[in-house]
Amino acid sequence: MIFNSSRKTARSALSVAELLATTRHTWKLQSALLIVWLGWSVNAGGQSLKVPFAALSPNYAPLWIADQAGLFRKYGLEVQLIYISAGSVIVPAILSGQVEIANMSSAPALTAWARGAELSAVGVTSNRLLHVIMTRSSIKKPEELKNKKVGGDRYGSLSDLILREALRYYNLVPDRDVAVIQTGGLPERLGALKVGAVDGAIVTGDTAMEAEKLGFHKLIDLSQLPIQYPSSTIIVSRSFLAAKRDTVKRFLRGWIEGIKTAKTDRQYTVSVMQKFLKTGDREVLEKIFDVYKTVHEKVPMPDPKLMGVALKQLAATVPHPSQLKVEDFIDRSLVAELESEGFIAKIYDGR
Repeated sequence: MIFNSSRKTARSALSVAELLATTRHTWKLQSALLIVWLGWSVNAGGQSLKVPFAALSPNYAPLWIADQAGLFRKYGLEVQLIYISAGSVIVPAILSGQVEIANMSSAPALTAWARGAELSAVGVTSNRLLHVIMTRSSIKKPEELKNKKVGGDRYGSLSDLILREALRYYNLVPDRDVAVIQTGGLPERLGALKVGAVDGAIVTGDTAMEAEKLGFHKLIDLSQLPIQYPSSTIIVSRSFLAAKRDTVKRFLRGWIEGIKTAKTDRQYTVSVMQKFLKTGDREVLEKIFDVYKTVHEKVPMPDPKLMGVALKQLAATVPHPSQLKVEDFIDRSLVAELESEGFIAKIYDGR
């Protein structure tokens, strides 16, 4: 099946995300369904890439911009974006070769790598957490979440990990003091909050602003806590990186130009976010641009120190994290080359 327009791709991507968000089958069945769909969606063109992204969050705006502005085509790539709100499903698709490159949180990929998966992180555009935990106004202090239900993403996702970390910061034990409910992606979390299925939810971006407009309030702002995490990460398999290093480097060129646009071009960035976030609220989109232009890294090189912190936070879910070297998970060489070659300075006009 050949997708000739980004609109068709977006509709197809959304339908897959809805399928994965609503299925109650096992992780293996979810992975199998994704792989079958990806098998149907192979592009018959030349240098083509299927690239899943993991959330309808402004963190992924550089990727969306690179696609919409033709920046990947500028470097000889035909990129098909796929929205899959589950890193646990994206990882096996990468390892099986059904997708080539993914833009996702580092958490599921780092967990899989710690368990033996041959994966590499080659770029990180955001290390700051802008998530918030929203609740109804009657819950005034974090400690009042005790015996309450808070909606999050799938177990092991970035939102799940940092939600648990935030609860522990306030001496609340996840799953004992507070029920952590896997309610799905950002729209699903807000929906669960609206209907009262949960007492709070961890959200970000325009979803957080929409929640405020609906009368919910910001109980915990994770940007104010001593928690950092490499979130919007470019993940590839080691085998693909070894065989197609130039392809990955060309992808990074387009993506980095997307980052530059997301930091400097308000009008175009807002128009792209309006399409992907599906909101016409210009005030919200303008605020998002102002916040995220300072969050996206100009030189999106993985930081071993921050990735090491992320690895330590996985201590409860991976065997012997202290024996692992996070430098074996990250590959800084491609972004370093682009920087040393003057590519990044050139697109920013030397600034």
